[in-house]
Amino acid sequence: MPDGKYGMTIYLYKKTHKITGLKYLGKTISKNPYTYKGSGKHWVYHIKKHGYDVETEILKECSSEKELKYWGNYYSTLWNVVESKEWANLKPEDGNGGGMVAGSASAKQHSAKMMGHPNWLKFQTESAKTLIKEAQQALLSKLTPEELSARMKNSCSSPASWTPERIKNMRKGMTGKKKTKTPKLLASQTKHCGKTWKLIDGKRVWMNKDNVL
Repeated sequence: MPDGKYGMTIYLYKKTHKITGLKYLGKTISKNPYTYKGSGKHWVYHIKKHGYDVETEILKECSSEKELKYWGNYYSTLWNVVESKEWANLKPEDGNGGGMVAGSASAKQHSAKMMGHPNWLKFQTESAKTLIKEAQQALLSKLTPEELSARMKNSCSSPASWTPERIKNMRKGMTGKKKTKTPKLLASQTKHCGKTWKLIDGKRVWMNKDNVL
């Protein structure tokens, strides 16, 4: 009887993308490890962009978590899957899985590994910002006025998107959280304390409340 939480065969596999050559070391309890695509963040993004044209090699059929951890660490070290840019792995395959947390060591490792990769876009550069802006403009230029209107209505900034369900979910998410005021808001409140505004010639004019008729 296999030990651990799985209680079945655990496949340790190596997947190689036939077009790009990128490789991925992973594990699965799926009955068909050849059709199982994998779950690594970088790997999932890669096959989403390039398609699942992949060759799968079964390295081990493990009967326990302990056996999987041994062989997973063995191949992770053998091929240096975390450091090598030939591999999509962001951590050794030891069966633990787990996602990344912003600012964590794994997130920083992911950022460092992606830099220099053909799919990596350095958003902080002006040239990258220009490319993004041009791509967005090209996309919008192809839309009809009706499609642009529908796009705006579906935008999170559109009043039409503030459905009762969305408002309820936002309130639920804020429950128990301390509300803080930004320095900009505090400065604005201090500047106009005791004042009110009135529209004059289409412009907002601040004045003392006593002077307002």
